[in-house]
Amino acid sequence: MIDTRTSRDMARNFQGPSSTSTTTPAQRSAFRLFEEGEAAVPGTGLGVSFAEGRLPLAAQPTQATTILFVIRSAPPEKLAADFNKTDALAAQCAQFERSYTTSMPDAGAAPPPTTYEATLVPAPPVGQQAYATTQKAKGLGPMDMGTAGLQVLAGTVSIDMALTVWPVNAETTARAVDSMAGFARDLIDEAVKNPPGAPQPNPAGARSPEELGQLLQGVTGGAGTELFVTPTDARVVPGTPGVAPLPSQAGCAYDDAAYYGTLAGQATMAQGIASTADKVVSLEVTIISMGTAVAQPYPFDIRTSAIKDCPSIQANVLGQGQPYWSPVEPLTVQLDADSRHGFRYQNSDGSGRSYVRLGARRGTLSVEVGTMNFRPLAEGDVQAAVDSATTIIRQVFANSGL
Repeated sequence: MIDTRTSRDMARNFQGPSSTSTTTPAQRSAFRLFEEGEAAVPGTGLGVSFAEGRLPLAAQPTQATTILFVIRSAPPEKLAADFNKTDALAAQCAQFERSYTTSMPDAGAAPPPTTYEATLVPAPPVGQQAYATTQKAKGLGPMDMGTAGLQVLAGTVSIDMALTVWPVNAETTARAVDSMAGFARDLIDEAVKNPPGAPQPNPAGARSPEELGQLLQGVTGGAGTELFVTPTDARVVPGTPGVAPLPSQAGCAYDDAAYYGTLAGQATMAQGIASTADKVVSLEVTIISMGTAVAQPYPFDIRTSAIKDCPSIQANVLGQGQPYWSPVEPLTVQLDADSRHGFRYQNSDGSGRSYVRLGARRGTLSVEVGTMNFRPLAEGDVQAAVDSATTIIRQVFANSGL
């Protein structure tokens, strides 16, 4: 089960990509369409917690069998604003257009907008309120790919979901919406069983979540590189209820469930998103500060040892399921650290595009940086990603005084 109490308030300091939108007719701006990527980070306001991830619907997931979702948690009146008068608006007009313009600080003139054609479609009964949409880039034909979306309100929780459909017609849309509705019902049931609780106390000997978030402030790229880093989350490391670790005897395993399960309640963490100015390289950053209750060998070192010299890796990544990475190639990591790892890999989907992950530990502080799942790397961009990840790790250690 995804933790719906993750804080995104720190994203207010984001100085990276920003996205603005225009809806025609303007009244249809009340309907949310799913956005993914670093430009959407500031979209959650102060006082609203969030979690995001992916749910594979097949053993070998593809775009068309993976639900993307964002869960928001807040007082009902704050969430209800996104569902205000939607029934009346839906009755007036079921179709509208939305144009997005994404810009970078100091990047000069903004690029031309991307416009999507959206249609409101029937939504099954789920939660207190729900509406469903399809969206497709303007100008595409009837046999082109699009996205079905479902937005659900249930008390203190709202859920945004999206699933790729091809082609976009009543049958494919209905199947996609039904799949998302079933997932939403499961999430709502879990939210009822696990209501929000008081913040966990800071583990003894660990830096506070707020202090970790500050370590990401001011991180910049190396010579000739613009790199923007935004903190998105800071908290005590949670457990992973409902997500089982890989079998203990599995070798060459990169296992988030086992890793975070070992650290749960005994360490703090902060996460962020980094992007180069041209957006060719997008990275996720995770900092963890271990408290005195964490025993040696440190979980980071165990994680590092498990993947050393592995030509392939069975992964267990929160929000992505259990992808198989092959081939895997070690990277030379130029970092002064007590423990470190770096590797390049491909998903076993035949796309041929690459991803990178680097991590290092100094004392009780570790930093891990990896390519974002939706932004694989072309061959010529791999070294730039390695350089950016190395720069982030070095600057976080420097900001921490280590």
